[in-house]
This record gives sequence, C-alpha cells and structure tokens, in this order.
Amino acid sequence: MPPIAPLASLLTSARGTFDDTSGMDVRTNWDVSGGKAVCLGASTNDLRIAFDTPTQAGRATVTKFDAVIPSSNLKINLGGNGSKSGRTLSEEWMAFQYYSAAEMVNSYPRLQLVPGTTGVPFEIDNVEIYDLGDVDPSVAPCDVIIVGGDSNSANATSEKFGVDIGSAERETPFDPRIWYMPHLRVTGIYGNTGSVRHVPQPCIEPVVTVEAVRMSPVHAVAGRLVEWSAARGRPLLVMAMGDPGSGLMNTEDWRSDSAVATTGGRMWNELVAMKAAVDALGPAHEIVGTVWSMGANDRYNAGSVNAYDSAHLPVYSKFFADVRALVGDIPMVLWNIGDQLVRNAQTSGNLGFGIYMQDWLARFDKDSGHSSAIDRLTVVHPQDGNQLAGDDDPHYNAHGMQQNGRDAGDALRALLEG
Repeated sequence: MPPIAPLASLLTSARGTFDDTSGMDVRTNWDVSGGKAVCLGASTNDLRIAFDTPTQAGRATVTKFDAVIPSSNLKINLGGNGSKSGRTLSEEWMAFQYYSAAEMVNSYPRLQLVPGTTGVPFEIDNVEIYDLGDVDPSVAPCDVIIVGGDSNSANATSEKFGVDIGSAERETPFDPRIWYMPHLRVTGIYGNTGSVRHVPQPCIEPVVTVEAVRMSPVHAVAGRLVEWSAARGRPLLVMAMGDPGSGLMNTEDWRSDSAVATTGGRMWNELVAMKAAVDALGPAHEIVGTVWSMGANDRYNAGSVNAYDSAHLPVYSKFFADVRALVGDIPMVLWNIGDQLVRNAQTSGNLGFGIYMQDWLARFDKDSGHSSAIDRLTVVHPQDGNQLAGDDDPHYNAHGMQQNGRDAGDALRALLEG
C-alpha cells in the first residue's frame, strides 16, 4: 500500500488561526481579529466558519482547537445541512470533538462554535478539522499495538487534567492517523472524552483506559511509531489496556489460567475481548507489537533472588508466551520499575520493594545474556527524576508518563525495524 501522508485540515492554516476571516459569520456575539476568535458573551449565538469544501457524509471527522481561556459549556457543531451537535465542553483540555462515520449523516458546509452561557467571554484559536475517512479503523487496515498492564500504562495516575495540568502539558503533537480503543472495563463509557468501550477514537491525551482524566503514556508511544506504520500505508490503532493495581501475582489479573475470585484473569479476559473487538471492525488489522508495564504490583519480600525466581519466573514466562500465542509472534517491550523503588527498598528495609524486582525484570531483555531472556523483548529502564510523589510512589508525573512512552515507543520501533 502507498504511504499515508500527514492529513491536512479542512481549514487553511490562516483561517484556522483567524488571520483570514473570510467565510466567518460573527452573529453579533464574536470578535474575530488579531489572530483569534473572542466570544463576547452577549448571547449564545454561534460563530460560523464556512468550509471551502464541505465535509462528506459517512466519513468520520474530528475537530480540535485551543481554548485560550476555558469556556463555559461550549459545543462544536457541524451545520448548514441539518445539524450535528457535539458534546458539552467545559474545560480547555476538552477542546476536541470526534464524529464517527455513522454520525456524519449529511454533508456539512460549516463549523459552528456554540457557547452555552451568556456573559462568559472566552477565546478560541488554532482550529483544525480533519476528514478521517481514509484512516478510519472501521474501513482502513491498521497496524495495532497493545499498551497494557498496571497504572503506569494507564491514565489512572499522574496529575489531573483541569486541576494540575492542561493541554499545554501534552508533549506529543496530534496526528489524525493515530487512533486508540479504550477498555473502560467498569463503566463502558466516559463522557468527558466522548469514549465508549471498545470503540476506536482519535488519539489525544488523556487517552482513556479507565474513568479518569490524567496523562497516560499511550499517545507518546504511538507518536514514535506512527510514521513507521504510515510508511507501510497503514494508520496506527492502540489497544489501551492499562488497569490500576493489576499484575500477575496476588490478584492475578493478567493470568490466563487464574482461579483467584473476582480479579483473577479479568484483564487477560479483557485482552481476549478487545482483540475480538479489533477483529470485528472488519478490515485486516495486524497486531504488530506490545508494550507492558508489569512488576510494581508484584513485588514482595522474597528474601533472595532464587526465591524470587521460583515464585515469579514461571508466571511471567508463561504470560509472555500466552500473549504471543494469542496475538502472534510479535516483538514486545516491558517497562522496568523505577529507581525510586530501589532507593525506597534500601531505606525502608523492605527488600522486596524493588531491590530484586528491577534486576529480575531486566533479565527478560533479549540482550541480558541471562537464561530468562526472551527473543525480541526489550526491557526499558524508566528515566529517573520523574516520579510523581517521592521514592515511595511507583507512579510518574505527566512528563514522566510521556517520557516513558517515548522510550518504549523507540524500543518497539527498533524491534520492528530490526
């Protein structure tokens, strides 16, 4: 298949940044000047921006923009031939709206920015809208990667969007060729991001795995692989499967043969269900690699490396073999636990709190020279200094989550190109 070039916005750069105001109707409630659109708060009249070429019915579409000042109940609508209403956006990080192919029932000639509250002025800039019809996983064969495991692969920790961080903390540029599928095992839907269990959507942080709005490493991983997939003529779809507290020991969430009540095997079953959902999309998608975060919830006071081996090695080795048996003989990346947990082990006297685990996980690396090494599996050591809350916290801040993602993405690409 021919390579997939970066997609262009349906709005020219000049119109998306409001330097070109042609085709815009301010409707007595907006000032469009100085490279931005300012809602005056006089009414709930929308700003209407005409497209040079209307959207096409039956083709998925996504809009994103910058909310310079957070709005109060803004909606992104498509109109002019009937109307398609977006979800309610109430914080600046929520400034994106996805419409599936099924929702695009008409060809719409304009974009409508609709304020929900009178008397609340705010600013909008850098509006982009993309026709996703050629990269939609429902119609286009995708390269698929799995990013899964515990909370360090999910959006369950890190700082909270809208409270501690905002859209400025997103370090990976939006690319409409990247999609993700949320697992949302508990509720099945998360309205803040327009996410539905096992339904692909364009990838932008917070990538939802569970019902939260914190930074995940998913977009950063995918950002390192999208050009590799695009060169193969394929969009990139991520199975986002991080689940807080999960592991292979104790709760046994990821074990295919677990008999533990409630938690045992539930994430393994989720992996099987999500793979079935990917297959059910229709096109010939191909799972090409995985990234795992395992170990932080499996450490305990083993007392010696030999004891650790006897307890953990059969379980971990079987997991990696089970994954390949299920999805194919693909390359894998494993994040190790961070240096902060080793420091904590040394000061707390709890030897199992990381001091063995970090060394032990590293043995799975294909180049470790150890008998536990697994072919085409790379163990990535997280960069130090990005821990969320000190040496007793296994989690990472927003920058750390993304740095971990970039490091894992680079490692997986090297395996794919090797």
